[in-house]
Amino acid sequence: MVRTVGLAGGGVLLAYSILSIVTGQQLVALGDLGQMVPPLAYAALTMSLARRCRGQVRIFWNLNAVHGVMWAIGQAVWTYYDLARGGVPVMSPADPLFFVSSIPLAAALYGRPERDRPRWLFDIVLLDLVLIALFSAFAYIYFVVSIAAIDGPEQLYHDNLTQLLNARNLLLALWAAGVWRTSTSPAWRKMLGVYAAGLALTFAGGLVYDYVDRSGQYVAGGLWDLAWMVPYVVMALAAGIAYDEKLFEPAEEAPPLARLPVVSLIATTLLVAIPAIDEIARRLLDVSPSIELLRTRLALAMMIPFGFVVVVREFFSRRALIRAGQELVSTREQLVLEKLAAVGQLVSGVAHELNNPLQGVLGYAELMLASRPSAPESEELRAIRDNANRAAGIVRNLLTFAGRTSSARGWQQMNRVVRDAVAVREAQLHESDIDLRVELAERLPLVYIDHTRLEDVLVNLIQNAENAIAARRSGTSMLSAVPTRARGEITVTTSFRGEPDRILVEVFDNGSGLKEEDLSRVFDPFFTTREVGQGTGLGLSVCYGIVREHGGQITARNAVGGGAAFSIELPVMAESLASAAAAFAGAPPPAAPFSSVPVPDDTVDAPAKRPKALVVDDEESNAALVRRVLAGAGYDVESTTLSRRALVMIERTAYDAVIADVKMPELSGQELYGRVCQIRPEMARRFIFITGDIDGEETREFLDQSRCSYFMKPFNLERLTAAVDMLTGSRAPDNLG
Repeated sequence: MVRTVGLAGGGVLLAYSILSIVTGQQLVALGDLGQMVPPLAYAALTMSLARRCRGQVRIFWNLNAVHGVMWAIGQAVWTYYDLARGGVPVMSPADPLFFVSSIPLAAALYGRPERDRPRWLFDIVLLDLVLIALFSAFAYIYFVVSIAAIDGPEQLYHDNLTQLLNARNLLLALWAAGVWRTSTSPAWRKMLGVYAAGLALTFAGGLVYDYVDRSGQYVAGGLWDLAWMVPYVVMALAAGIAYDEKLFEPAEEAPPLARLPVVSLIATTLLVAIPAIDEIARRLLDVSPSIELLRTRLALAMMIPFGFVVVVREFFSRRALIRAGQELVSTREQLVLEKLAAVGQLVSGVAHELNNPLQGVLGYAELMLASRPSAPESEELRAIRDNANRAAGIVRNLLTFAGRTSSARGWQQMNRVVRDAVAVREAQLHESDIDLRVELAERLPLVYIDHTRLEDVLVNLIQNAENAIAARRSGTSMLSAVPTRARGEITVTTSFRGEPDRILVEVFDNGSGLKEEDLSRVFDPFFTTREVGQGTGLGLSVCYGIVREHGGQITARNAVGGGAAFSIELPVMAESLASAAAAFAGAPPPAAPFSSVPVPDDTVDAPAKRPKALVVDDEESNAALVRRVLAGAGYDVESTTLSRRALVMIERTAYDAVIADVKMPELSGQELYGRVCQIRPEMARRFIFITGDIDGEETREFLDQSRCSYFMKPFNLERLTAAVDMLTGSRAPDNLG
């Protein structure tokens, strides 16, 4: 493009020079019409280039096109008077067009084509351009129009206009040079440098024209007219460079908003400059009293719109600074969140990789302990197991820090959760001389819960009961229903309620009880009935949140015989009820994780068929560990580390249970489950998932919606075996809920 523009521009200049010499530099029409060609060609070129651009670059070239059109129109008016009206008057109607054509160039330079601006800054930029236009209009009206309006000397009018145009061209050239010097991109510096050179030639051409005109040597159609044509050719070369360098969009960020006060200072300075210019002009310039009076009135009148725009601009500038400060705070918070998310993602990945070897260490330690080794070996194995559990706890804390959930829900026996919670506090209750009674209903339906978190809830309630009994013994009882020296009693019960179908777990104590006004507040965060320093008040609020997450509810009341009673109601799935009913009737259970077991047929002497299980895990050590545990529990177990091979195996064999990892290289556990549901729908509830991390909302939703049990690595082998037993109906009736 640069080569084409250079050849075309050089051709136009050469053709004009030849025609000018041939005609003896006396053909007025040649000069007038010749000066119209470069600005029109420049306008067409920049308008075509703007169509390829976006943002500030597009605005820049469109404003240059507007300048070219305005200059060409002014030249057309000049030509009309020169050729059709017998000569151009000193006070020409084209003069305002020539002067005003500089405003689009000033606006283009102010916009900085190489720097992108946010859209919300547009109103401030627009007001800045209005200020430039107002000040330019003031200067032109003050120094030029005022003379024409009062019929001042024509030579004074001509001199003022020429000097004002030269000052304007000088300011534009200096402005373009500043834009060029502050640009950081090499390609943009190249283009802006040529563009600044074109504006500098405009200033130089004005000086040449002024000198030639004063000396009386200027005649339209001569070679001196090249001074007005050459700058457009050079500026067209800048457009060609922009096309060749593909400068179609801004390459830099907008300047920091910290510069807004500086620009505001300049705007205020321009406002102050209006009366200052009037005072200087009255003292230094020799004009008639009528012109001086008109100029003073013009200065005062121009200060009104100028001051209004400055005030409005200041308002928008302050608002922009406030908004920028708010965006800065928001950006910092966003960066912190992104940093935490990145750290969380890293921690999550590390935790996932650590959980696999931890599972192997913990699992094999449990297997070796189950083989009843010697006392020294047992002590060493317990140390290995305890340290592996400690490392697993650190990993869980990392996942909690990373914002990853470490819960693992599955089909559980509520009675077993109660027994595990009681076992945690049983020794301490005995030392505190507190009797513990556990009354569990038989054959409760299974519930889809997180065993560990519900166990924590029950442990917390039992601890609260212990503290209440201790408070009553110390004489700080809130209620007098129970004697101070009465023996401590805690009762934990389970039962089943129909309509709606729920399992009820209750914890009773004969402790200090609760005040009536406190019953509605016991689950509020930071509320506690203990003395300062003896409790945070978060225990029951956490319990409330856990129960609500499971779709249940927890309530508190004072027991009839004294003390407090806490009740937990958990929802029961319809399929679990169907399974329980089938177990009572002696029918075989459906293929789902239910707590029912077929009634054994004592009349059949043939050995029972061993249930089949499939283990799918890309870690061979983990697959071998689970395979060994399940084989010891009486299962016919197959395993594979390839999820696609597992799919083929399931197509051939209907397994009673499938234990699958969630994250695998070929088919993920989720994808494997989806395909199995298509080819063998009856196996939809025969899956148990294991994973090192639930690393996404999609995975968590899948595990919750599938209603399949899942375990977080490293998991307890006994609990995994129990889950498989419940899944296949292999657990003995006396071991059921």
